[in-house]
Amino acid sequence: MTEQGIRDLKRDLDKSLQALAEVKALAIRSKKELANNKAAAQDFEQKAILFIQKAEKGELEAAEADRLATEVLARKEAALSDAARAQQEVNKFDANITQLESNVNKLKSNISSYENELRTLKARSRVAKSTEKINKQLSGIWVT
Repeated sequence: MTEQGIRDLKRDLDKSLQALAEVKALAIRSKKELANNKAAAQDFEQKAILFIQKAEKGELEAAEADRLATEVLARKEAALSDAARAQQEVNKFDANITQLESNVNKLKSNISSYENELRTLKARSRVAKSTEKINKQLSGIWVT
């Protein structure tokens, strides 16, 4: 029974490791998305500044520059909103990773503990059989 329990725990450990890998992949993807959204927001802000500078230099009409800058700043806000959402996902995935790693470590510890217990039980069984065999041999010697 102990051996079956260990096999079951090892199967659970394999599933937990797979889930951990999947969550880590999602976390990496979310972190990349977060970085991309922050970079996009910064890029949109630079473009808005560029439109305003062009209007000040007379290279672009003021009304057109304001319209373009406003449009670009709206995109910046959307990118910041996406970045905030991605940050929440990163935080959620990081919490899940911590929990899954804890579960994996607990399973590893349980498996190790049960394997040690199984070795002890097997050793006790061998000692008991050897003792029984010796006792039978000794009782045979005294009887004859």
